[in-house]
Amino acid sequence: MATYTININERTKAGKYLLAYLVSLGMIRKKQEQKTEFEEADDDLKNGRVYSAQNAQDLFDQLMSNV
Repeated sequence: MATYTININERTKAGKYLLAYLVSLGMIRKKQEQKTEFEEADDDLKNGRVYSAQNAQDLFDQLMSNV
Protein backbone atom coordinates (compact mmCIF):
# COMPACT_ATOMS: atom_id res chain seq x y z
CA MET A 1 0.00 0.00 0.00
CA ALA A 2 1.35 3.40 -0.94
CA THR A 3 1.30 6.52 1.19
CA TYR A 4 0.43 9.86 -0.36
CA THR A 5 0.67 13.33 1.10
CA ILE A 6 -1.74 15.98 -0.12
CA ASN A 7 -2.53 19.45 1.16
CA ILE A 8 -6.19 20.37 1.59
CA ASN A 9 -7.19 23.92 2.42
CA GLU A 10 -9.75 23.39 5.18
CA ARG A 11 -10.78 27.03 5.06
CA THR A 12 -12.60 26.60 1.76
CA LYS A 13 -15.99 25.00 1.38
CA ALA A 14 -14.69 22.45 -1.13
CA GLY A 15 -11.77 21.57 1.13
CA LYS A 16 -14.06 20.95 4.10
CA TYR A 17 -16.34 18.71 2.07
CA LEU A 18 -13.46 16.78 0.51
CA LEU A 19 -11.87 16.17 3.88
CA ALA A 20 -15.17 15.08 5.45
CA TYR A 21 -15.79 12.71 2.53
CA LEU A 22 -12.36 11.09 2.74
CA VAL A 23 -12.66 10.71 6.52
CA SER A 24 -16.13 9.13 6.15
CA LEU A 25 -14.69 6.57 3.73
CA GLY A 26 -11.99 5.72 6.24
CA MET A 27 -9.29 6.55 3.73
CA ILE A 28 -7.55 9.13 5.90
CA ARG A 29 -7.09 9.99 9.53
CA LYS A 30 -6.70 13.55 10.67
CA LYS A 31 -3.55 14.34 12.58
CA GLN A 32 -4.11 14.97 16.24
CA GLU A 33 -3.97 18.69 16.84
CA GLN A 34 -1.33 19.93 19.22
CA LYS A 35 -2.30 21.84 22.32
CA THR A 36 -1.65 25.54 22.43
CA GLU A 37 0.77 26.93 24.98
CA PHE A 38 -2.16 28.25 27.00
CA GLU A 39 -3.79 24.80 27.10
CA GLU A 40 -0.51 23.21 28.20
CA ALA A 41 -0.10 25.83 30.94
CA ASP A 42 -3.68 25.27 32.06
CA ASP A 43 -3.03 21.52 32.28
CA ASP A 44 0.09 22.21 34.35
CA LEU A 45 -1.96 24.30 36.78
CA LYS A 46 -4.69 21.66 37.06
CA ASN A 47 -2.16 18.85 37.62
CA GLY A 48 -0.05 20.73 40.17
CA ARG A 49 3.08 21.02 38.04
CA VAL A 50 3.67 24.62 39.11
CA TYR A 51 6.42 25.82 41.42
CA SER A 52 6.96 29.12 43.19
CA ALA A 53 9.92 30.82 44.81
CA GLN A 54 10.37 33.77 47.15
CA ASN A 55 13.26 35.23 45.16
CA ALA A 56 15.97 34.30 42.67
CA GLN A 57 18.17 32.64 45.27
CA ASP A 58 15.27 30.48 46.46
CA LEU A 59 14.59 29.49 42.83
CA PHE A 60 18.20 28.44 42.27
CA ASP A 61 18.21 26.49 45.56
CA GLN A 62 15.07 24.62 44.45
CA LEU A 63 16.58 23.87 41.05
CA MET A 64 19.83 22.58 42.53
CA SER A 65 18.05 20.39 45.10
CA ASN A 66 16.29 18.53 42.26
CA VAL A 67 19.57 17.63 40.50
